Amino acid sequence: MRTHHRLLVVAVLVLVAMGLAALVGANVLGGQRVAEGGRPGQPHRTLEPGEAPHGDFHRFRLGAIDGERLAPNRDDFAARTAPNGPLLLFLPATRAKPADYQRFLTTALDDGYHVLGLDYWNLGKTLSGTCESDARCYGQVQRNRFDGTRGSALSDVSPAGSIVSRFRDAVAHLDDVDPAGGWGRFVRPDEDIRWRDIVVAGHSQGGGEAAYIAHIRPVLGALMFSSPVESVGPVHAAWMDRPGQTPASRMYALDDVRDTFGPRITGSWSALGLDGDRSSEGPAGKDGPWRTDTAPPPPGADPHAVLTDLPVGDPHWAHSRIIKDTTPLDEHGDPRMLRIWQWMLHRFPTPAVPSGRS
Repeated sequence: MRTHHRLLVVAVLVLVAMGLAALVGANVLGGQRVAEGGRPGQPHRTLEPGEAPHGDFHRFRLGAIDGERLAPNRDDFAARTAPNGPLLLFLPATRAKPADYQRFLTTALDDGYHVLGLDYWNLGKTLSGTCESDARCYGQVQRNRFDGTRGSALSDVSPAGSIVSRFRDAVAHLDDVDPAGGWGRFVRPDEDIRWRDIVVAGHSQGGGEAAYIAHIRPVLGALMFSSPVESVGPVHAAWMDRPGQTPASRMYALDDVRDTFGPRITGSWSALGLDGDRSSEGPAGKDGPWRTDTAPPPPGADPHAVLTDLPVGDPHWAHSRIIKDTTPLDEHGDPRMLRIWQWMLHRFPTPAVPSGRS
């Protein structure tokens, strides 16, 4: 009995020693990662033109930036095909993460985009719930999350944790692991971002942030899904009343008729001048958003605000299911929204999609 007891004690001690050794090893590796800027090395595979990643996006997390540990710090997603495609910068909804949008990100990748699904500070209350009818609040909060300025009790993101800072660090990491990939061209040597080569996109709060970025920076284009949710009755975000750096002709928005936030979204579309067709013959008409089931607009049509009619069950699901990976699939296993996603992505030229393709 005593011998058996001693063997049990020895076994426990061995297990404890093994656990301590593993913990020390993990701490050493963690220290190495912080010393390298918090960018854990992961294998990178360059995709062939037209090849879908099928879950093989390069996943990575940013570590300390300027000595500050980021929070939140969830996986960023990146992939590319040709080295000369424009960049799609995608921002998730409130409390969502890039991993929730792999079907859409894959679609953009197939169309020749460099794709970066970027994590950022999107926790807490929604932007619309934070600002409600305070028109100036929207721009203040969005600017703080963009570059870390204008901090307040409503949003206090530091410059290191801002979208701009995270973007620069992500591009630096991708340029390290894929030096032939053309990632570095999106940031100039003076660290200024080449916005004219970037399509900003996002869902819900992320789509509102994309619209705001397009307002203050001359981007290649902006794609907004179930967003911006920035109007309450006659009140909307104050920044929408001023001309932006990116014209409405390079901005497109998509939502579903069942979205319970629909009135706040269509009110924002109207304030931005998106609720009409902008054909080559003249300015946008005021006929309201273009409506469809899930089919894209016909050749020659150029609506900048589109409402789908996608049966999704509970209307509360409509806000997410036009873009998240929970989106309904057809009999072939493809997203039913695929063709209209492609139509929106094709508004901007890429190596895989010639200019003017629709």
